[in-house]
Amino acid sequence: MRYEFSFYKDEDFDEIEQLIIASYQWEYPVWNLSRHEFSKGLHPAFTGHYKAWYHTVGVYRDNGKVVACVINEGNYDGEAFFLFDSKERGGDTELLKDMIKFAKTHATAIKEDQRTKYVNIYVPDWNTTLKEMVLQSGFQKLDFGEDRYILPFGDKFYDVKLPDGYSIVDGNTTPDFYLSNTHRYSFGYTGDRHACEHGEQAFHDLRKMKHYRKDLDLCVLDEQKRPVAFAIIWYDENMPYCELEPLAVVWWERRKGIATAILHEAANRVQKMFPRCNGMLGGNQTFYHKIGYENKAFIPVYHWELEVFISWEKESNDKDYAKEV
Repeated sequence: MRYEFSFYKDEDFDEIEQLIIASYQWEYPVWNLSRHEFSKGLHPAFTGHYKAWYHTVGVYRDNGKVVACVINEGNYDGEAFFLFDSKERGGDTELLKDMIKFAKTHATAIKEDQRTKYVNIYVPDWNTTLKEMVLQSGFQKLDFGEDRYILPFGDKFYDVKLPDGYSIVDGNTTPDFYLSNTHRYSFGYTGDRHACEHGEQAFHDLRKMKHYRKDLDLCVLDEQKRPVAFAIIWYDENMPYCELEPLAVVWWERRKGIATAILHEAANRVQKMFPRCNGMLGGNQTFYHKIGYENKAFIPVYHWELEVFISWEKESNDKDYAKEV
């Protein structure tokens, strides 16, 4: 193979990020800037999987330059995303063959039966070569994927309507635990989760990422100045739109318009700071469509799984797993 493979190292991060920023020229990337920095900044302390990327991310070079990558969110959940430095590179069958093999062997998760390995690959519709190859390799298209909901910016600002006595502050004044507390109360993880004890550190680390901006790290306070919602916006001026990651509203403050208000405040700030930015990417839920976000793309998911017996089990005696990858 003409490409040089290596496992991920910290010094690869910025080069991989350049692949991501370049990809906005030809797609609405499912592995985007916000996902990249969120996974690197937050997930290690949040999940306790500090070494995941070093073990499960594959980097491909051509003449010493990073040109492709198989990456994931660093939590051993069986998802894989393929990155390329150009649309043409994404159709290189020699490269894709090895990337698919790497995803099957190093990016898999294991089901509760402790035998079945599986991986889900996100395949954008433009990459027909990758689609054909994963299907030939035993993958099946699932009924779900990820929508790309984007709020288009126009020539006017949005109304910001909060309940009486509530206010919006930003990362210039909010401590890290305001974010971790709000996130925990919003998504309801239990006390045995690593994030309960280490969430504050995780958000502290997230705030060190390259594209983090304090004035785009927004937090809603209630009448008692307690945090009840937050949103962080990510943007590079080489991107056409900015991105939300994450949005959280505590469970007892839902249905008050707080999420809409904080998103509108974020949109207004971005438009003032970056007039060339033409929109904001939201989440993968219909809520965003209801408040004016437009569905610009859908990225399907392709699933592969294989029951693999342990070597000393008799069922493994006649298995030739090399043929499966």
